[in-house]
Amino acid sequence: MKSANVFKMVLNSLVPISELNQGKASKIISELKSDDVKIVVKNNEPMAALMSIDRLSELMEAEEKLRSMEKKK
Repeated sequence: MKSANVFKMVLNSLVPISELNQGKASKIISELKSDDVKIVVKNNEPMAALMSIDRLSELMEAEEKLRSMEKKK
C-alpha cells in the first residue's frame, strides 16, 4: 500500500469528539463497515476507538489463536 493511501486511510478514520457530542454518534457508528476502525480524537489526541462487532470478533479470534500458539511452545 502506498504511503499516500495509508495517510488518507488514517485521516479518514479520525473522528473529532465534538462530532459525537453534536449528535452524530449514531451516523458515525452506522457508517462503520466490518473492517473499519474510527479513532476518536480530543484535543488532537487519540482517546478511543470505534469498530464494528465483526471487526472486534476478528481481533478477539486472532488474539485467541496467538495465545494458543504461545502455549504450544
